[in-house]
Amino acid sequence: MCKRVVIYARYSTDQQNPASIETQLDLGTSFVLERGWTLCETFVDAGVSGASFETRPGLQAALKGARQGAFDVLLCLTLDRLSRDLEHSAKVLKLLHFHEIELWTVHGSSQVSSMELGLRAVLNSEMLEQVRYRTREGMKTVAKKGRVPGGICYGYSIKRVLGADGEPIRGLRDINADEACVIVWIYEQYAKGFSPDAIAEKLNKKGVVGPRGLAWRGTAIRGHRRRGTGILNNELYIGRLVFNRLAYRKNPVSERRVSRLNLPEQHIVQEIPALRIVSDTLWKRVKRRQASTNHRGKGEDAIRLTDKFNPPRKPKAEGVRSHSAYDHSQAR
Repeated sequence: MCKRVVIYARYSTDQQNPASIETQLDLGTSFVLERGWTLCETFVDAGVSGASFETRPGLQAALKGARQGAFDVLLCLTLDRLSRDLEHSAKVLKLLHFHEIELWTVHGSSQVSSMELGLRAVLNSEMLEQVRYRTREGMKTVAKKGRVPGGICYGYSIKRVLGADGEPIRGLRDINADEACVIVWIYEQYAKGFSPDAIAEKLNKKGVVGPRGLAWRGTAIRGHRRRGTGILNNELYIGRLVFNRLAYRKNPVSERRVSRLNLPEQHIVQEIPALRIVSDTLWKRVKRRQASTNHRGKGEDAIRLTDKFNPPRKPKAEGVRSHSAYDHSQAR
């Protein structure tokens, strides 16, 4: 019997090499041809975590084809390309079995059993947890040494210095003079009584490019006081690095990261005077105004930095509750 085959390929993040997709497809295609099977279609998810399920369009399209009986074999290079989550792996295999579709891997050169899938999913899940732990602890070490872990925030640029081993020292920053002037201007405008939305409008009219090369939004300036997000709350501007302010978990329903405040004693605080942009006097003026101002009735702490990236949602009907708890913030 000539089996109808589809190939599923995935690589995890946009930091990984997209060429890995080509490698997975090439090896999968050769595997199919060697067995005299028929390759029907390929499905790809680029830059998507293996711990996701509903948010992977390529995987969902492949499973839709399975429900329609469009193929006999779902082929992956390795099982971790299919999923790194035990629950999701079991869900995929159950669906395939129900529709009498076989799951194969190029690496194993055989059909995947329920036992193999379960064992590998557990190992993959544990590996993910270990990677997360090592990454977070590594970032804490960088912060304790007075360097900035994570990405570049507005007002700074990477300072390129090589260590004794010839490798670049991570986490060093220089002040970006042009952006620093914009930050001071924003603080002065806010202290004078202008709202974040009005300040953003002024900046856009002047043609000043905002963070990440985007237009300015009031939410990028306002941020969230307790979470330390937004231009007006970034303590690095007064030469103080605060890291581990937030902990992140993935909501199993929405598959989106949710940030939660850590206890103050878990914060890592380091003074870095060389990175100061805003004076103590101006900072205190802004904090006094923030404490006495409600920008939207419910308090500006209710405003999420994600408003900068997500379009406003339509008002829900009375009695309908929102379950989204996602909050985007700098790595702090």
